Formats: sequence, structure tokens, C-alpha cells
Amino acid sequence: MEEIRIECPEIFDFEQCLEYFKRNENEILFSVVDEEIYKAVKINNLNILIHVSYVPHYLKVEILNQDLITPLIVEKLISYIEEWFDFSTDLSSFYNDVKDNKILAPLIEELYGLRIIRIPEFFEAITWGIIGQQINLSFAYKLKRRLVEKYGESIPYKGRQYYIHPSPEKISNVTIEELMELKFSRRKAEYLIDIANKIQSQIITKKMLLNLTDKEEIEKALTDLRGIGPWTAHYVMMRSLGIKNAYPVGDVGLQNALKLILELEQKPSKEFMIELNKDWKKWSSYATFYIWRAPYLRNIK
Repeated sequence: MEEIRIECPEIFDFEQCLEYFKRNENEILFSVVDEEIYKAVKINNLNILIHVSYVPHYLKVEILNQDLITPLIVEKLISYIEEWFDFSTDLSSFYNDVKDNKILAPLIEELYGLRIIRIPEFFEAITWGIIGQQINLSFAYKLKRRLVEKYGESIPYKGRQYYIHPSPEKISNVTIEELMELKFSRRKAEYLIDIANKIQSQIITKKMLLNLTDKEEIEKALTDLRGIGPWTAHYVMMRSLGIKNAYPVGDVGLQNALKLILELEQKPSKEFMIELNKDWKKWSSYATFYIWRAPYLRNIK
């Protein structure tokens, strides 16, 4: 069993991140057991099961199912985990820039050290964005589970299966009718297969989007894809591409959290949310992520 230690940024709270990981018991792509994380990942076409725990100032990563791990695999796995926990972001700059904001200041106090939990796999982020369109979160998790269990690869370990999200290649060869049998709507099935084909054919890739320098260019490249509107585009920009100023204005969870925080009688309007965003525009993605956590905090309700 190989063990890797990854130095954490100065501002990092593993427990805060764990609380986010534990937000829904129907999650299938990782598990939290005894305050530690188990996740299956594919690195260089190798299926790897990792166990992630925390010791002061380091993430301790154990590879549970592979003995022959090359230095290149270790290097790529470290990069994956650092992206997953968004280690490259300077949280001190975010905290300093919004320290006087009446919405974010109390959240930072409660969530200090929380980092955006990213989705390094581009297709996985798009899939989750499409699944979540116009349905409640509970049903979205059920659809995700059905898709992953049916078409994803898995690693058996101690009587349990740990799943890897299906690849674009796999989904590009699935029929609309097969996805509809899993209770996908016809349109969502069409969108997912079409985007899987485009990613598989290299018509659009994560690397291609990251090479664009302008946020509006990235948004346009995403919204040009059938099935991706502004909400899904900003979700993918925030969770997979690491864009710091993505802002999914139409997100119901964001609207409901702001309604709670500001004690509004109804959900805030798009215009009101855009006005709020002026105070944290450089950090809209982190603002969104922290606001999402507000309903789970005792001192914010």
C-alpha cells in the first residue's frame, strides 16, 4: 500500500471540507467513513482507489488497490487531489476582499478554511449540471446513481464497490432509449449523449476552454453546446474549470440560501442578485460556494 503526503495550504480546514462531502447520503462517487474519504479515480487509464485522511498540515493519501505505481502516476494523482481541494487558490485574498460584506463576513467566520470542492473530470461536471436542471436535488442524485452504476467502472474493496464516473466514450455509445429507461427525460438524454460525442471527438475539451483568456469566451463556448444554458455553464466554470468569478444566478439553492440569510419574504430576483454580486464580483464562485453552505449552519439560520 503506497502512501503519499500532500502539504496543505496555510488556510485549510479538512473538517469543513468533510462537512461538504457529507451533505448527501446518496452520493455515489466518494464515501466518507470515520471522517476519512474513499474515492475511486482513473489516472493514466488505471483505476485507483484512494483513502484520504488528514494529519496536521498534510493530506495523507493511501492507494488501496495498486502496488505498481509509477512516479508519473503519483505526480498526476497529486495534481488531481490538489485540484479537487482547490489548493491553488489564495483564500486570504478572498477573505480580505470581502471582510466587510454583511453576507459573506459571517459565513467566513463559520466556514473558515473551506475550499471549493471541485470536480476535476470535465465530463462529470457537465453531466451533473445537466442532470440537475429543473429537478430537485434528491431526484438528481438518484439519476446520477443510476447512470454511474449502469455505465461507470468500479473497484471492489472489502465487500463494497467504489465507482468511477462513466467516460464520454462510454456515454457516446449509449442510446437515448437506454438513458430514458433510467428515468432521464428524452431531452436530457439527447444533451448528454451529444456532449459526450463532442468531448470524445475533441470538439470541446477542458484544456481548450482553459486556454481561453476571457470568461465570456468560455461561457459562450459552453452555451453553444446544446443543453447547456448560463446556469450550467457557470456551474461547470466554477466546479471544474476553477473560474473564480463564475456566478450561477439562476441557481435555486443560491436563491434559497440568500432568502434565508437576508430574511426575505420571497426568493431574490435576478436583478437583486446581480446587484449583490458587485460587492464580491472577483470572487463570485467562492461567494456562491459559501452561501450554499448557509442553510447547514446553526449560527446563520
